[in-house]
Amino acid sequence: MEFKPLTLLSSAASLLFSFPCPACGESQVECSNALCPKCREELKLFRPPWCPGCGATLDNALELCSSCLREDPRPWQGAVALFPHRDLGRSLIHRFKYRDTPEIARTLGWLGAEALAERGLRFDCIIPVPLHWTRKWLRGFNQTELFCRRLSVETGIPVWHGLRRVRRTRQQARLTREQRRKNLLAAFSLKGENFYLNGNILLVDDVMTTGATLSAATEVLRSAGKGNVYIMVPARR
Repeated sequence: MEFKPLTLLSSAASLLFSFPCPACGESQVECSNALCPKCREELKLFRPPWCPGCGATLDNALELCSSCLREDPRPWQGAVALFPHRDLGRSLIHRFKYRDTPEIARTLGWLGAEALAERGLRFDCIIPVPLHWTRKWLRGFNQTELFCRRLSVETGIPVWHGLRRVRRTRQQARLTREQRRKNLLAAFSLKGENFYLNGNILLVDDVMTTGATLSAATEVLRSAGKGNVYIMVPARR
């Protein structure tokens, strides 16, 4: 049998410098927390044309998707969403938020940077939607902040923590559409210098359902400045 040292060296290197896919935990990938091709396909990343109201793929010939047409007018200029909140996408977000796997922020950061580049978007700052301090203390971290940090590393766009949650609200997922809107009245305020608010802002949350949380936060930002606000979420419910 012919001896092939390069083949053996390549095999050894792949064993030493490969990592499990963060989604399936089985397939080996070359970069830590990168998705394997199978899981990337299963995630069903949103493809163009994109809805400017929520960032999902348009499902009709109108300006907005059928889901956004049922909601109040969006206060932002555009939206970016990475994947639908179902199947693997839902599992990934759930593990990120509740299963003590903050390293998934790196996976989402890569996907987010790819999405911005694909759409040709550039921003002056990234603003995470904050948790109330009591909820952050109980969970130990704000998953949206972790995602924003990784997105900042990948894009070079600074993160600004000028938005704060001043009122602890009920969890949105358990409320009706009207209850969601009322639940967020006077929930956000600004702190510190507002020098980013006249630029291009990317407001980020983890999941979007009706958009009530992002709408409330956007209204606060726009009331204090003249900047353009875009929103981004990893998952669109």
